[in-house]
Order: sequence, then C-alpha cells, then structure tokens
Amino acid sequence: MAARLAMGSGCGRTEEPRSRRMYEHIRVERTDDVVTLVLNRPETRNSMTPAMGEELASAVEEIRKDTSVRVVVLRGSGKAFSSGGDLSMLARDTGLVSGSEAPTMAGSPREFYERFLSIARLPQPTIAAINGHAIGAGACLALGCDLRVAVSTAKIGFTFTRLGIHPGMGATYFLPRLVGTSTACDLLFSGRILTAEEALRLGLVNRVAPPESFDEAVSSWAREIASSAPLAVRLVKRAIYRGAQHSLEEMLDFESLQQSWTFTTNDAREGLQAMLEKREARFRGN
Repeated sequence: MAARLAMGSGCGRTEEPRSRRMYEHIRVERTDDVVTLVLNRPETRNSMTPAMGEELASAVEEIRKDTSVRVVVLRGSGKAFSSGGDLSMLARDTGLVSGSEAPTMAGSPREFYERFLSIARLPQPTIAAINGHAIGAGACLALGCDLRVAVSTAKIGFTFTRLGIHPGMGATYFLPRLVGTSTACDLLFSGRILTAEEALRLGLVNRVAPPESFDEAVSSWAREIASSAPLAVRLVKRAIYRGAQHSLEEMLDFESLQQSWTFTTNDAREGLQAMLEKREARFRGN
C-alpha cells in the first residue's frame, strides 16, 4: 500500500506524510497544502528506473485522491533534476550488457513511461522545479508538469538521438506543443543541450531563478497558486487541456457549465465577499 498523505497541516509547517511503506527512490514532503515529490537517487543524478517509476506512480495516486492537496512540486535530490533513464538499464535493454544484476525497463518502454507520466494526469496543478540538469527522459518528465521553473545553472537536453535511440517519455508530444514543430525538430534532431536562459526564451520553462533564491522562488510560486480557490483551479486545468482538442464553441459551452457550477460554491461566495471587504480570500475548497 502506498504512503498515505497527512490530511491536516499547521501554518507553514513541513510534514512527512504518514506512511504504510517507506519509499526508497523518492521522498514525499508536505508543507501545508503543497506536496513535493523528490526524485531520490542523487548518487546517479536521479536516473530513472522502473522501481522509481512504481514509487512515483504510487505516490501520485495517493495525491490524486487527497482533495486537501492544492499544488504538487516535482524536483530532484542533490545537484540534478534527473539525468534520464538509468544508463545500466539502457545498456542492458540495448543488449550491450547482460546478466541479472543489471536493471531493465521490466516491460515495454510504454509501461516505463506511464509510471513516470502519471504526474501529468493529476487534477492538481504541478510544478517541475528543475533544480539541476534535466537530460533525456528527465527533461521529458519535467515537460509532463503544468509549469516549470529552472535554476539558472541548469542544463536541459533531449539527447536521445545522441545515444542512437528514438525519443520517448512523451518527447514528440510535449515539445511541439510547447515550442512549435520547427523548434522541436531542432532540439530532437540535434540532441543539443540548452541553458536555462535559452529554455526560457523558447518557452520550455516559465521562469528561471538563481541558485541562492531558487528554493524560495519555487515555494513562493506554489503558495501563490495554492492561495487561489482550489475547486476553480482544478476545473481551469481541465479546461485548458480540453481546449487544445475542442472548438471555441465547444469550449464556450464547457466554460458556461463549469462557471455556473462554481457560482454555487462557498469558495465563490468567499472570494466575492473578500473583495467587497478588501481582504485576502480564505478558500476552503468547497
């Protein structure tokens, strides 16, 4: 059974979720209504394995069911976000090495992708805090989040073709949608490495922060989003991604339905009352 997230929290207090199991390859941390998932293999620059993916998917499922969680942050432990697929795993899967000691994707690549990209299906807003280099599948994992902030020293690259393999982990889905077809071709054909500033110019990341203020930049952004009405934010997230596949007329119908429903919530009444009283709203998610 996956770790059970603590439902209650004190003001500004960091909590470890109450667990029925201990995670080995990730950490789950909580501060108020923000949960941080930490890729926790710093000795390999948080390289990605099936075991890590299983733990991440398990934690994501618990978060999905916890309506008290308003924002989810994904980051790496140590100096890297993620170096991508574990090299010993890739060596075994390409037949370069053999033997039971080497890890393997333990199934088709699709199954490997699904475990990690479970984060893309969360109803809560997600932020990839790119605290260091994000390479290959690690960079794609960051693209699976709604928002991205990178430390100014980070390097980001989709280096699949440099290894002689086809991109995976949603690279050919996420990149054209974020940066356009031509730029996606450039990045995936060449496998070149980007600086954080170039990633910002291209639209791969939303923000860049220097190392000395990176953690506060992530925390401040998460708190800002968490302070908005959580029911409305979840519906907005659903609508934005739905809008990419539907016409304007269909989205106007969808927005009308969702907005009418939010008019009936306590959050809407609190938001308008707070505006009239010239104070910050205190949304409770109902």
